[in-house]
Amino acid sequence: MKFRGVMLFPVRYGIWSRLLIAFGVSAAITVMAAVTALLVFNRSSVILNVFAEAHLPELVQVAELEGTGGEIMAVAPLLLSAPDETTRNAIQADLDTLVAAVNRHIDALGITSRTTRSEIEGLLTGLTDNLADLQDAVSGRLEEEALLVRQTERLRWLYADLVGELDPLNQDLAYNLDSEIERMIGASLREGPRFSALRLRENRHTKDTVEKIGSNGILLVGLMLQAATVQGDAQVDNLAALSADAVDFIRVNLARLPGDSSILTLRQLFSEIFVLAEGPDALFAIKKRIHLKEAAGREILADNRALVLSLRQLIDTLVADTRQDTFRAAAGIRTTMERAQQLLIIMVLFSLVTTGGVLWFYVRGSIVKRLAVLARSMRAIAAGKLEYGVPEAGDDEIGQMADALRVFKETAEARRKAQNELVQAGKLAALGQLTAGISHELNQPLSAIRYYLHNARLLLERGRVETHTENLTRIGDLVERMASMINHLKTFARWPSDARVPVAVAPVIDHALSLFAGKIKGGSIRVAFGDPKHDVRVCAEEIRLEQVLINLISNAVDAVMEMPVGQRHLALEIREEERNVVISVTDSGPGIPDDALGSIFDPFYTTKEVGKGLGLGLSISYNIVKDFKGSLGAHMPDGGGTRFSLTLPRADSGPVTASTEERDAS
Repeated sequence: MKFRGVMLFPVRYGIWSRLLIAFGVSAAITVMAAVTALLVFNRSSVILNVFAEAHLPELVQVAELEGTGGEIMAVAPLLLSAPDETTRNAIQADLDTLVAAVNRHIDALGITSRTTRSEIEGLLTGLTDNLADLQDAVSGRLEEEALLVRQTERLRWLYADLVGELDPLNQDLAYNLDSEIERMIGASLREGPRFSALRLRENRHTKDTVEKIGSNGILLVGLMLQAATVQGDAQVDNLAALSADAVDFIRVNLARLPGDSSILTLRQLFSEIFVLAEGPDALFAIKKRIHLKEAAGREILADNRALVLSLRQLIDTLVADTRQDTFRAAAGIRTTMERAQQLLIIMVLFSLVTTGGVLWFYVRGSIVKRLAVLARSMRAIAAGKLEYGVPEAGDDEIGQMADALRVFKETAEARRKAQNELVQAGKLAALGQLTAGISHELNQPLSAIRYYLHNARLLLERGRVETHTENLTRIGDLVERMASMINHLKTFARWPSDARVPVAVAPVIDHALSLFAGKIKGGSIRVAFGDPKHDVRVCAEEIRLEQVLINLISNAVDAVMEMPVGQRHLALEIREEERNVVISVTDSGPGIPDDALGSIFDPFYTTKEVGKGLGLGLSISYNIVKDFKGSLGAHMPDGGGTRFSLTLPRADSGPVTASTEERDAS
């Protein structure tokens, strides 16, 4: 095989060897692609293992450390705003767990630098102390808030007692005032109006003072209760100033009241209220201390955030190299995979191109194409076109097939030549057997001509010209008849052609019967050939078809001659079918034995006596009919004798064209 002028495989290699080499190359490329893929994936696996063993744990610890730090930053504000001691203890336990987790993550990092380790330990110590300070601040705030709640509750009870004391006192003072008015009216009649008016003014003054003290006391309690709920120190100071003014006013007015026993309880209540309004245990002081604790907690919380961020930054600095190595490893893996993908694509494409080239240029060009050419030659030769050439196919298996086909062609040519010679010999033998009949057919006209010529002399001597002219016309007819017979014999004796053309069946049968006219007449044979159907045509060659009919009629005549006179019958029939024409020759002879019926078409097989036949007639006829794409068979009819059926394709069923094999061959 040549590929653009270059011999792809040496001629000495057979097809199997070349196919083995071609597909071996494709398989080698595929194996190379697979090995390359395995190497690339193995390299990637090594890189991934190094990454997983060396860098991934550090990244995991750093990620968990960052997450734990974030949780500390998220939980610490919850501690600052804890509403009670139980919640504070639960949050503190969570923070202790998170700090322990931070220590575990740092230990897992395996930091070897003493300086760095010292910095981290310092940050962890600061973080622990910071959380402890935050806990203390929260504990102090909770204690102050508890004290504030207790003092506020005490204030409410005092307020209730104050309200309960003021109402009866005001009622007593009002009653006393009314009593004094009544006494003043009665006394004015006995003692004089001066004394009663003085006492009335004193009672009225006492009542007004108590009412003022009561209203300011209620105001003071309201300011103190409001201070328990405000958030800013400025508001607390403002409320404390207003409360101080109320305290001063109440004290001044309490001093103006008489020292009655009814006023003593009121003085005791306000003394307790003044304790809650002034001094270190006052509501205002407690509230300011709570604000101070909250501010301190916020500062501690800010320090906590700063410590956590510092710790995270320090850890980030430590693992920066690890991250860079990780990124480089990931980039290397990605680059390796991309190169591997490109290499695999290139090798797959190269494998496909190589396989396609082998299939197209070698399998198709050097095997399939040569086999197709050789197959066309084989079909043409099998169809009988022996002139079709056999291609030169080289020295491989296809070349050996071509050599075998060439030998087959030569054998077929020799066989055809021998067959044609046998056919010609058979025709000549048939003519030899018909010599007596032909001689009789020629002798009769010759005798008649001799008789007419003898009469012509006598008629000329006697001057009977008219009768002489009539005899000459008869002589001409007889000569014409003899010339027609001789021409027919010449045509029958010549070499036939191989072409199949439309042939009228009836005239061929008539010509064949004419050769047996003398024998039929001399043997008293009754011939039945009614309705000859001159328009029926078959695909055949006229001379060879006539030879087949002559052989069949000759065998039939020989068979009926064995029968007594009166039982010698010969029937010919033309029957049309859908695509074929059946010509049957039936005789009334003794028939063919059953054991010989399957051998009558074999060469040199005969049932005749020695010297009366070679056994080639039916064999030659069988092969001739086979060349016509027809069939020849024999069977025994019910009435006795033998019937030969010759089946040929109809010419009017379609145009007479070459067969499929012949078209392919051409």
